[in-house]
Amino acid sequence: MTDEEPARLETELELLEAMYPDQTHYDEKSREFKFSDESHASLLLRLPEKYPQSGLPDIISASDSTKSDLRARSRSAVKELGLAEGEEAIDAIIAAFQQLLGSNTTKLHEHVQPSTSNSNFTHSSASKTVIIWLHHLLNTNKRKLALSPPPSSSPISGLTKPGYPGILVYSGPSSAVTEHVNTLKAQNWQAFQVRYEEEELWGFTHGEGVREMESMSEVVKSVEVEDGIGKKQKEEFLKAVGIK
Repeated sequence: MTDEEPARLETELELLEAMYPDQTHYDEKSREFKFSDESHASLLLRLPEKYPQSGLPDIISASDSTKSDLRARSRSAVKELGLAEGEEAIDAIIAAFQQLLGSNTTKLHEHVQPSTSNSNFTHSSASKTVIIWLHHLLNTNKRKLALSPPPSSSPISGLTKPGYPGILVYSGPSSAVTEHVNTLKAQNWQAFQVRYEEEELWGFTHGEGVREMESMSEVVKSVEVEDGIGKKQKEEFLKAVGIK
């Protein structure tokens, strides 16, 4: 095992703990990773010896709040994601499991849209703000597309964060935001989740336009504008990405 493997796994586990506080547990000896939600649904994975450099986690058990066995359906849902070896995949597997559970018990998951759905993201209102969570955002073309919403007399503003996970925030005219989200959703993603959608207009510290941020802390600073709604925007963002 190379030094890179444990470092990558450690980083992934720390990120998952930040995203799902008190809902994850990893046993280093058995290489078993457990996720559980507030409804007591649970997912148990076994990680290959060389993961994440090679191999993908195997679903050992999966059950909903009534203890119904969801292993077969979970494996089928994960297979549809087309996960590639050599990339971190636990968060995408958790997302697929959560989507399989259907109705969730927290506001965070009320806005999750299935990544395999062919339906368009639609809503009619004057303004709209959305927060999108991606398994990752690394591809250069996808990053450029995320930064290039359609032209409008009242342009979209927002921000993107590449890496693991990828984060997109867009705010502007409802029709323009809807068009941009549908364009992005049509790309090939391991996971594409709209975790926040409200009929409101957000402000950002950088002003108008869409900017790329290097870290999650920069994203938080950008949504925490110095006015009466800055605190609310920050709170909603942290909830949406699972940090609070």
